[in-house]
Amino acid sequence: MVGRFAAVAWIAAATVWGASAWGAAKQAPAGPGPVEQAAENEIAAVRDTIVDALWVKTDEYWHAQENLAAVIEICRMEIELDPHFSDAYSVGAWLSLQHGQDKQALDFYKQGVAANPDDYELLHEFGLRYYMLAKHDPKGALPYLKRAAELPSPAPIKHTYAHALAQAGQRKAAAAEWLKILKQFPNDPIARREVKKLQAAGKAGPGK
Repeated sequence: MVGRFAAVAWIAAATVWGASAWGAAKQAPAGPGPVEQAAENEIAAVRDTIVDALWVKTDEYWHAQENLAAVIEICRMEIELDPHFSDAYSVGAWLSLQHGQDKQALDFYKQGVAANPDDYELLHEFGLRYYMLAKHDPKGALPYLKRAAELPSPAPIKHTYAHALAQAGQRKAAAAEWLKILKQFPNDPIARREVKKLQAAGKAGPGK
């Protein structure tokens, strides 16, 4: 069943790729005309339909806890069709970790953040789930958590970066980060608590 489904998906993907290549070849230098734009819109709609169908199958296997190795391959198909579908990287990486395939998980995450450098959720997950939880390596997590914290993102994303700095032994940088978070989110109880602790230890600026 999985093999037949995969084959159909790949045939459909190849059809989409061929149509896309044809559209690109027909495109005028000044940009696509009405016909080419309509073709591109149809291609995008077909692609999205296939990705949605694959994701439904992923969800079915996930909840049934059935043939999870196949889910990883389906995630690869989804990524091939839509490199910006971040859930496919996330699920593929998580299942790879569950199967003890750490390098495969790392590859999923690296591919994901390369294709989606402004996806703070994927960056945060990469740093937290892979480096901090699976590898116990807060220093390895810092570049990804820092990028996630720098992007427009909610306070909890920024909290993780501050915690990782402290765990990596960069306590002054962690103190500065907590102060920055509190300035941006003045009613954030966690940031208030952390800054208060740092002030008590003499590692942050004076309180009001």
